[in-house]
Amino acid sequence: MDAARIYANTQNRLFDLASGLTEEQADAPVPALPEWTVTETYAHLAGICSDVLSGALTPPATDTVTARQVAERAHLDADEICQEWKAETPAFLDLLSTQQRTRYRLPVVDIWHHENDLRGALELGPNTEDADQIADFTIGGLAKGWSPELPSVRVEGTGTGRTWTLGQGEDLIWRAPLFELVRAVLGRRSKGQVAAMDWSGDPAPVLRHLSAMPFPERELAV
Repeated sequence: MDAARIYANTQNRLFDLASGLTEEQADAPVPALPEWTVTETYAHLAGICSDVLSGALTPPATDTVTARQVAERAHLDADEICQEWKAETPAFLDLLSTQQRTRYRLPVVDIWHHENDLRGALELGPNTEDADQIADFTIGGLAKGWSPELPSVRVEGTGTGRTWTLGQGEDLIWRAPLFELVRAVLGRRSKGQVAAMDWSGDPAPVLRHLSAMPFPERELAV
């Protein structure tokens, strides 16, 4: 994964997005993250950057840590949060460029998904840039931990020629656009949405094992 580049490009798009927020938009709830507003999502992202640099956090972050990150910035607006985040970014990008441990790719996956969470909250279309690299990391990680007791799944990114195999064999085949696959395996698609994708075979035995996070109760468009 080209971690530093993906992070920097995504962050720049988020800065552009923040600069045009109305007060109503800044306070809007983020459907993918029911406990946070748009501004609070920015607070979490700035907090991840700060905590990793200070050594207060080695990814991944717990719910307790993310709640603290948001609470510590509750007095700041989105522009102020972005200024804090921007100031610490050069050191963070240097870390992403030099640290090869897998866990230091998690903030990149996090920011990529949160950009799309925010875009969904603001009724904007998805940003699919770098979905291929995010897919390689997340679906590849899912494959590494796949239980041999489960049916095997061949995962296909439609129109891309990219495939991953969960387990040994092809008991099931799951086809979807890369963006949909990546959103699904990080808990941004409901159980019903995943089941309704293009499957060869009955996905019921594997559905709850396909997402690293609980399925959302509501269906997300982005």
